[in-house]
Amino acid sequence: MIGIVGGGLAAAKVVEAYREAGGTDEIVIWSQDPRGPYHRPGLSKRVLRGEAPPESVLIDVEGAEVRKGERLDALPEADVVVIATGARPRALGDALQLRTLDDSIELHRRAESAKTATVVGGGFIGCEVAASLTHLGVQVTQIVREATVFPALQAPPLSEAIHDVFRATGVDLRLETSEIPPADLLVAGVGVEPNVELARDAGLEVRNGIVVNERFETSRPGVYAIGDVAEFFDPVFGRQRRIEHWSNSAYHGTTLGKILAGEDARYDTVSSFFSEQFGRSFKTFGDPLGHDATRLDGDFREDDAVFRFLRGGRTVSAVTMGLDEDAENALKEEIRSGAATGA
Repeated sequence: MIGIVGGGLAAAKVVEAYREAGGTDEIVIWSQDPRGPYHRPGLSKRVLRGEAPPESVLIDVEGAEVRKGERLDALPEADVVVIATGARPRALGDALQLRTLDDSIELHRRAESAKTATVVGGGFIGCEVAASLTHLGVQVTQIVREATVFPALQAPPLSEAIHDVFRATGVDLRLETSEIPPADLLVAGVGVEPNVELARDAGLEVRNGIVVNERFETSRPGVYAIGDVAEFFDPVFGRQRRIEHWSNSAYHGTTLGKILAGEDARYDTVSSFFSEQFGRSFKTFGDPLGHDATRLDGDFREDDAVFRFLRGGRTVSAVTMGLDEDAENALKEEIRSGAATGA
């Protein structure tokens, strides 16, 4: 039996890929969330804005028993254990958070009668919630402690373009401050913490997340970890990484499903993720760690730009807007080559 602890996208993708690859073992998923697996990107966008019903993000898992609303106190007894416990949002007093589908439903309900909102945070959740609440007619003040939104991306041209769009659309964007003004709604998007407690209690190696190799194997045979909770080895960049995004969880789950079915698979992709606010989307590719120069082609204010991170003159990461699929694929190959040969 394969026991999967955690009922998010990564868990659902394990089942899907395992069955497609011919795997026949029984699979049980323990999902602490009573709704089972679903896609999270829509929670801060279409579901929050009321443009899509909550059930539209649910994932119908075929080929596994999904035990919804069940929390385990220890790893299950199974031939193979997959830890996909994800992460939880950091608390900020009594501020609302957006992590689950029920969080999104409740925030939309409250926004219907709210006139003002204060959103704390300048990352993915903070910016996406600020944009969605503005779309609903709420006057939003956004509090960002850093000098820019999306500071972790290290892409000032993108951040500055987003500042302009937010302010032009009515968001009261306040940078480099921690002062929180009163409002009808207070929402925090100040990061997450990986749910590593079960792994730590089981004696597995845990650092920034549960340490695994490129085949998602932990320090204990037969136990794997994937998704937000996994600190995995990325052979493209030659280092351990932990990534908290939809595309990473989907890729982890799909790849592990193939591995468990007997295929010779491993992590081997140029990482990517995306965000959207006010109808404008950007994507990031690769890993900028250790870059020594940058180059901007195009203009993010015109929705057409590539901001490259260079190391030794080779591209190792990029933040983009407006590229078509062929251009994105070419850029990913450029990054893969640069990561392998850059100084």
